[in-house]
Amino acid sequence: MIKRTVVPGEEVAVAEEYMPDRGTYESDGRILSALAGELELDRDNMVARVLASNPMNILKEGDSVFCRVTDVRASMAICDIQGVEGKDRTITGETSGTIHISKLSSEYVQEVGREMRPGDLVRAKVIQTVPSVQLSTQEPHFGVVRALCRKCRSPMILKGRSLRCEPCERVENRKLADDYGCVDF
Repeated sequence: MIKRTVVPGEEVAVAEEYMPDRGTYESDGRILSALAGELELDRDNMVARVLASNPMNILKEGDSVFCRVTDVRASMAICDIQGVEGKDRTITGETSGTIHISKLSSEYVQEVGREMRPGDLVRAKVIQTVPSVQLSTQEPHFGVVRALCRKCRSPMILKGRSLRCEPCERVENRKLADDYGCVDF
């Protein structure tokens, strides 16, 4: 197997000898690189492929993501996914997801608006990516990690099992992650 570094548009083989595979395409009988990365000319299978040196960050089931709640409806919270936990790159593809009321908590939830509010920063688990992104916060590590007061928009401080706004002395409840207030995203 032959390996070397290539850039997009670089000719890596000819179509008479190899077939295009991941990261390559054919044009006028030439195999060209579609990515910057490492070229692999696989002589056993007669394919040319390029493995990206900096691969895209595509959501997959099981990923832990941070998202901001943008809307709360009767049966779901709609979120804008900000990033995947532990990865610096932005997400490629769909960045909107929903948390259905049945996936919000392991306990019974009567109303989504009592557990999450627009503006909350949430850690959630990706449970489905196709046809739409579905998220879950049922496990203890998942839930709201940062919240703002509904009245004055000040950061909420964890006091016991509730959230308290120091400036206006308001107390609110959320479905909290086990490390509320400790996440720096």
